[in-house]
Amino acid sequence: MYCPPRLFAAIDIGSYRLKMKIVEVTPEGRIRDLETVDHLILLGRDTFNDGKLSFESVKKTCEAIQGFKRLMADYGVTEWRVVATSALREAANRDFMIDRIKFQTGFDVEIINNSQEKFLTYKAIKWQLMNNGIIDISEPTLILNIGAGSIQLLLMENNLLASSQSLKLGALRIKESIAKIEKHTLNFSRVLEEYIEAHIESVEYLKSSNELKHFVLASGELDYLAELARLGVDKGVVSLDKEQFERIYVQALGKTPRALSEEYDIPLADAELFVPSLILIKKFLDKTCSDKLIIPSVSLVDGLILERYNDELEKGISMDFDADILSCVREMATRYRTNEKHVRYVERVALQIFDRLTGIHGLGERERFILQIAAILHDIGKYIASDPHYVYSYNIIRASQIIGLSDEELTMAACIARYHSSETPELGSTGLVKLGTEERIKAMKLIAIIRMADAMDTSHKQKLSISAMDVSGDQFIVRVESWEEAVLENWTFNMKSEFFSEVFGLKPQMVIRNRMVGEK
Repeated sequence: MYCPPRLFAAIDIGSYRLKMKIVEVTPEGRIRDLETVDHLILLGRDTFNDGKLSFESVKKTCEAIQGFKRLMADYGVTEWRVVATSALREAANRDFMIDRIKFQTGFDVEIINNSQEKFLTYKAIKWQLMNNGIIDISEPTLILNIGAGSIQLLLMENNLLASSQSLKLGALRIKESIAKIEKHTLNFSRVLEEYIEAHIESVEYLKSSNELKHFVLASGELDYLAELARLGVDKGVVSLDKEQFERIYVQALGKTPRALSEEYDIPLADAELFVPSLILIKKFLDKTCSDKLIIPSVSLVDGLILERYNDELEKGISMDFDADILSCVREMATRYRTNEKHVRYVERVALQIFDRLTGIHGLGERERFILQIAAILHDIGKYIASDPHYVYSYNIIRASQIIGLSDEELTMAACIARYHSSETPELGSTGLVKLGTEERIKAMKLIAIIRMADAMDTSHKQKLSISAMDVSGDQFIVRVESWEEAVLENWTFNMKSEFFSEVFGLKPQMVIRNRMVGEK
């Protein structure tokens, strides 16, 4: 039976440019680019200066999106996703903007946080690098993702993310933050250098124990970097020697944005961001031992497309990006010196309970993933103090901007860690009130699960080995074996069972077979 290709449009309402890419996805799992269009609209200039979007910017944005919609209709696009980043996310009047776009175009705009934005771009970068083979990303690699509003530093080791850090130090934000100084100095580029250096001097992004072998860049402004070097794009990637970059850097630093615009035929708005981008690149490039810059020709819209169709791509091309998030989370747990054996035990048991109760809790794979993250991080607060460590765990997770998680998912993970211990939560408890009703109930179910998993290793000695889990009538029976006395685990399990019963309507019962003395 013939299955026609599907058409999908990804739209990014960025801080200085609106961009849309339309692709065709074949039944065999191949993606073919059909058209990419963009409009230069400096939304970030309004937000970063005035805290809100002007009427004129709103009008231009709606007109641009209406143009996107007409092009989508010409192609016959039936699926799409529209996201907005920092300029809209931080605008005081963002709700009016979203409502206006919905009214004029029919599109629902999804506001994504910085961690989601940069992770989407990371997906496109990794996919491009893995399929291109231009560098070996099993070696320590630093990825610098420069946006208009922020930058993200991503450290890769063994083909996975090891750590990430975000800073509100995007090219447009830098330019707008100190724009008023420009007329008071004859060497504005030097002022830019000092401003950037002051904001990155204490950045703890080098978590690798090895030298950084590769340096990868991602930014819309970098398209012009390749043009200035007179290089083409090879299989979606530009490779630029460090010496070539430094020549461009020296030449550009001595020119005004208008001179750059005229000499290299760069739009003035892009030329204004070019020097701040170059300074950021230079500062971090000098921290590595790489002799070249790798620039994948990808952006946020490519990440949106990949996220939508990753599971449907032909064999050997799709990737497990959740493994990158878990890698970062495990590195975070290590940094806060958690008890690895206890953490692994709680993680494993929590997931076993979740899987056994699949037909009862009604939750999906994403909730299972959030539970796994919370289990890995549930004890990180002990790095600060033992009592109340669960409160510190909550605060650390909430402040961590775990890459790839939405604001609600981050809050859910923090709440699960917050209530894994002795304190029993209620729907109006700290943290849970920040969630919507549906998410709050999901979090309560996951809290009930992790509390039981944690109880089974109260002594942190992994005494209990699960042999079976059964649901019988109104009972949830956990059968375990132990070579040691497990009085503490059994007492804690029974103490925490009441909340589990309230949430699931099942009475937990632990049956311990002591291999030394028989049944208990």
